[in-house]
Amino acid sequence: MSSKSEDRREHTCISCGINISGTDAAKFDCPECGTLIYRCSTCRKQSNLYECPDCGFTGP
Repeated sequence: MSSKSEDRREHTCISCGINISGTDAAKFDCPECGTLIYRCSTCRKQSNLYECPDCGFTGP
């Protein structure tokens, strides 16, 4: 269970770096290592690449 302070923390899109707090962003686990990944709706729609900061996995 996440704490309220974690819910308020600012998150950035892993592809473009914008602040995604309060937007229609996706949150998911890295398919390789399980690290939490955040992506904005624009990068998702454009299928922009991302790279996991922990394991280096690259995805669309």
